[in-house]
Amino acid sequence: MMSPDEAIAGNMDFLIDAGLGNRVGVGVSGGSDSLAALVLVADWARAKGWTVHAATVDHGLRPEARAEAESVAAFCAQRGIDHDILVWGEWDGTGNLQAAARDARKALLGQWAGRLGLARVVLGHTADDQAETFLMRLARGSGVDGLACMAVDDPPLFLRPLLEIRRDELRALLDARGIVWVDDPTNDDPAFDRVKARQMMAHLSELGLTTDRLVRTAAHMARARVSLDAAATEFAARHIAEDNGDLIIDAEGLQAGRGDTATRVFASALNWIGGHGYRPRYAALVAAMEAVRGGASRTLGGVLVTAHSGGARLSRELSAVQGPVSAAPDASEILWDGRWRIVPPQPADQNPRPHSGPHSGPSSGLASGPRTGFSVRALGDDIALCKDWRAAGRPRASVMASPAVYVDDVLVAAPLAGKPSGWTARIVADFTTFLLSH
Repeated sequence: MMSPDEAIAGNMDFLIDAGLGNRVGVGVSGGSDSLAALVLVADWARAKGWTVHAATVDHGLRPEARAEAESVAAFCAQRGIDHDILVWGEWDGTGNLQAAARDARKALLGQWAGRLGLARVVLGHTADDQAETFLMRLARGSGVDGLACMAVDDPPLFLRPLLEIRRDELRALLDARGIVWVDDPTNDDPAFDRVKARQMMAHLSELGLTTDRLVRTAAHMARARVSLDAAATEFAARHIAEDNGDLIIDAEGLQAGRGDTATRVFASALNWIGGHGYRPRYAALVAAMEAVRGGASRTLGGVLVTAHSGGARLSRELSAVQGPVSAAPDASEILWDGRWRIVPPQPADQNPRPHSGPHSGPSSGLASGPRTGFSVRALGDDIALCKDWRAAGRPRASVMASPAVYVDDVLVAAPLAGKPSGWTARIVADFTTFLLSH
């Protein structure tokens, strides 16, 4: 069995030749796992000539959190490691707190990594975390994807090099170096499913369901997922076509039924359009497919699914799209609804200027002089101002959910509704790319 140092080297050395720079980040809470990860990554970076940056997310959910984050900052300062405290205070009190905090942590770390140009952000998840995750997902009825649990490399940003290392080993390492860690009291709160799973492990080991056994089973599921993903990619190439952000499933593909490959692709299609990170529930997924096979329409996960030439068309649901996103006058592009990249007219001295009066008719939208700030939002009812929207051959609902550009609430351009005015709207990553990376 590999040591913590070997795990770090074995899972991080690929970064040397990856052409991603020479800076790596570590997310550090102050607990034993992440603190050990920081120490080990710092050792690795020193040997490789890399620079380490650390960040602690203060969720603002416990009064001690800020002091703990500052203690991590002090720990880093003593070792010459740059450290930032990232603050989250946006939870509205609804939904699953742990899920919301986890998503916020990843989002904040992602933004931080982007600002610093980091090759990866290392997370301190251990074999114990992997086993607990397996149990939690098993209890929820997860299939192969869920039971594959966490991956060591989670492109494009996160890296978990210690997934095969036990927590006790990391604590022994810290003890040997005289390093004190902080125990989060929520780690012992049985109100949380993860704590229940952790407490259950002692009893399951008597049946042979040890941490190591569960980790190996998760690895088997991960290998099975690779095969299933390959089949899904082949299925998508045969049966699915993209159409300006929509997906069209042909009749044969839709009639494939409840098979794993068909439902896997359908779920990924919903996630690609709706922007969700989790597959919809299997029962809801199958019900939607069966309804559309019968000629009905359904909405699921922010996606409108309608019958189309014996198959189905999947479009963004207008009521679920992102709200207006503003951009500065000198913005070279803007990302909207998680998947659209909107680019202004080129060259830069061409600018969108609406005709006088609200909701003027179609125009070139180009004029000389400095460009004013603009915003991007769904076209919606302003489709009435786009006389040529039918030329693209897409349904009205799909066009209404497409991106449109506004200046002072006046429509300037609707690139997918026959009113480009020099603007372009392109999908950030096509469906095939998305399918291969999720």
